[in-house]
Amino acid sequence: MKNQADKYNKMERSLKSKFLFGICMAILLTTLAYMAMDYYLVYNRNTRMLEKEIELKIAKAAKTLAHPLWIYDVNFIREYSRILAHDHSVVTVTVYDERDKALVYLENSSVIITPSTLRWPLEQEILFQNRSIGRLAITFCNAAVNQLTRQMLLSDILILFSMLLTVLGTTWFLLARQIFTPLTALEHTLKKISAGDYSRRVSLHMKGELASIADEFNTMVEQVELRENKIRESELKYRNLVESSTDIIFMTDIRGELLFMNHNFQKLTGYRIENFIGRPFTDMFPPDYIQISLTMLESGLRGITIPLYEIEVQKKDGTTVPMELNLTIQRDINHTSFGALGIARDITKRKHSENELRKYEQMIASTTDLMWLIDRRYIIQAVNDAYAGHHNAGRDQLIGLHAEKQVGRAVFEKHIKPHVDRCFTGINVRHHSWIGLPDREARYMEITFHPNFEPDKTVSAVVISERDITERKQLETQLQQTQKMEAIGTLAGGIAHDFNNILGSIIGYGEMMEMFDVKKNTKLEDRLNHILKGAYRARDLVDQILTFSRHTDQQKKPLRLTPILKEALNFLRASLPATIRIDENLKCHNDVVLANPTQIHQVLMNLCTNASQAMAATGGTITVGLDQISYSELEPSARLDLEPGSYVRVSVADQGTGINNAVIDKIFDPFFTTKKPSEGTGMGLAVVHGIVTNHNGAIEVKNGGRGATFNIYFPMLDTAPEAAAAETIGSLSLPTGQGKILFVDDEKPLVQFSKEILEYLGYEVTAKTDSIRALEVFQQTPDLFDLVITDQTMPDMTGLDLAEKILAVRPDLPIVLCTGFTSETTEAKARESGIHTYVKKPIGPGQLAMIVSTILNRIPAQEISHGQSTDH
Repeated sequence: MKNQADKYNKMERSLKSKFLFGICMAILLTTLAYMAMDYYLVYNRNTRMLEKEIELKIAKAAKTLAHPLWIYDVNFIREYSRILAHDHSVVTVTVYDERDKALVYLENSSVIITPSTLRWPLEQEILFQNRSIGRLAITFCNAAVNQLTRQMLLSDILILFSMLLTVLGTTWFLLARQIFTPLTALEHTLKKISAGDYSRRVSLHMKGELASIADEFNTMVEQVELRENKIRESELKYRNLVESSTDIIFMTDIRGELLFMNHNFQKLTGYRIENFIGRPFTDMFPPDYIQISLTMLESGLRGITIPLYEIEVQKKDGTTVPMELNLTIQRDINHTSFGALGIARDITKRKHSENELRKYEQMIASTTDLMWLIDRRYIIQAVNDAYAGHHNAGRDQLIGLHAEKQVGRAVFEKHIKPHVDRCFTGINVRHHSWIGLPDREARYMEITFHPNFEPDKTVSAVVISERDITERKQLETQLQQTQKMEAIGTLAGGIAHDFNNILGSIIGYGEMMEMFDVKKNTKLEDRLNHILKGAYRARDLVDQILTFSRHTDQQKKPLRLTPILKEALNFLRASLPATIRIDENLKCHNDVVLANPTQIHQVLMNLCTNASQAMAATGGTITVGLDQISYSELEPSARLDLEPGSYVRVSVADQGTGINNAVIDKIFDPFFTTKKPSEGTGMGLAVVHGIVTNHNGAIEVKNGGRGATFNIYFPMLDTAPEAAAAETIGSLSLPTGQGKILFVDDEKPLVQFSKEILEYLGYEVTAKTDSIRALEVFQQTPDLFDLVITDQTMPDMTGLDLAEKILAVRPDLPIVLCTGFTSETTEAKARESGIHTYVKKPIGPGQLAMIVSTILNRIPAQEISHGQSTDH
């Protein structure tokens, strides 16, 4: 404020001088301007008056001289000319006669001619009686005009100067009263304020602009006082803030020497602050951080922005504290650097959190799950490496994209948006579905949506984790299919049991009629043969169903492919739509191969099923071929997997859409499929390939003009399969015998026909339809029976349980176990339990006779199938 008072003091002295000088200059300039203007105006006015006066004079003179010149009165002319010449404005007077001879020439000696004197001649023609008799020539000057003008100008200047002096005095009085006196008061007030007395105010007791200035000045003083108070409060507040901060705050000069440090340095490190003031600020750091800090300071002094960087601060006990340093160059209003401000923050907890976060990031980076984070606008905020790699894009390319643009509108609307919206309500969501991106095949994905909670419990984003579980889904589907097949097998077993019981009655009574009742009736015998053939076909069909439904390792044996293929095709025809037909082209004479019939069934079933699906929309013909081919005739692609020799070729050709050449090399891969998820698992051709390879064969596929053709090559055998017996029941001589037999079955027709045929052959039969009742009969007379024949599946007690109880009493008693559903587990358990013979239903009279005769005649036990005795 003292400096401000000095400024006002100097300003007052400067104003007085300037005002005085300005007024004087104004008077001087005004006087000069007035003189110049007045001179100009007066001079012009006098000049014009003189010109008019001269014009009158010369006209009058010419008129006066007309008569004297006519009479040639030279003396009068000279005297009159002298009178004219005495005028102060006339320089010369000349009178010319008619002959232009100068009669008189006079000069005014009283006129002083100077370089500034202006002269101009005037002539007037002298007329007498309207006749020119001469001329009068007078030369005038402005000497008189100048003299008159100077006299008038001097008078005007005296008057003007008197007026200006009056104005000057009045103006100076007003300035002193209205300006200089208030400035003096302001000066005294400023001196008091500059001394720190902010209570002083300027009081002028006047109105006008200076009064307004004084009011504004008083307002300014009040504001300055308020600002000073605020500055002191702010300084105190910021000092407390700096001292109470948990950061280390310090200031240095441009050389980096410490000027100030807050007390947190001493609290954190244990060093006293005064020991570091005046020393380089880098003395706080271990040696590894000194050079980088000096480099940062030098960069900042060159005008480069100093970034945040990490350092360590040395503690008195020898340990270090990780800190983040913010170093800022301090500059004055002229942008000149005068030091640096440093704020070092303890980041021990942050470093620990970063280490923990790094571990989690490594965990996320190492997972194969596709993880991404989207906000409420469905914008991708983060992705893991697996997600970026899966989409063949960098993180920077994915972050910022809208989820709909990334996965496509259909996937977004169906599989992403609804679950994300639910997740934003704060719940976890799990979703499974087949998902196909625009440039990828459909995969079965397990997607979990986790809400990302903020500290205030609001959900700011959703973490989406995708896991490809296609293989697992396909395995589950395969397992379900296997379970279905097992269920079908179980169902088939139950059906087969009941159906075989029905067939047993039909075949038993039919063969009995053939044996005893229709030998002389040819027509009836023919009809009976048709009935028995149908029954035998039904028996074989049930056996095929049971064989197909089993999942056991099947032994390979020499067999002819033609009958097996025909059976399989007959089975297939019943399941195909009417728009698809099967054309057989089985022309191979030597079609014996070492194979498992069930697996051959499975191969043909899979290939034909695929062919029918390929023609589902258009229909067509499936052509199944069988022929013989040598190694030399094989395609080069087929030779790679085969040894030289002869082969039986099975071909399946369809008229469908064919196979895309881009995927033809993958069709035998497990789980590869071009079908919809509901149409298959992708295991059919892989199973076919496995079966064919297991049979030392090869498979190839060709794309023709229409549809696809699969060729399967099996090594051909030179040996023929064993031929089955071909006698008819009518030509056999059934063996007879003696013995007591306990026959147990819950089917009354079977019991009746079996009892009848056995009694016919000479045996004593006790027949029961209740297994518990049969056990009671046995227990009453255990030594009575020589043989027990029992069905396996019966209510209350199975045949195996009945046999175990019987054998517990009589271990030597032979027991025949009959079943309509063959199970390896049941058969193995039966033999372990001591069952003598295990027989599959239906059982005809001839087979039953052979079984009983074999056992009671002490022939070694064997399995006797229904195909050993008869074949219609």
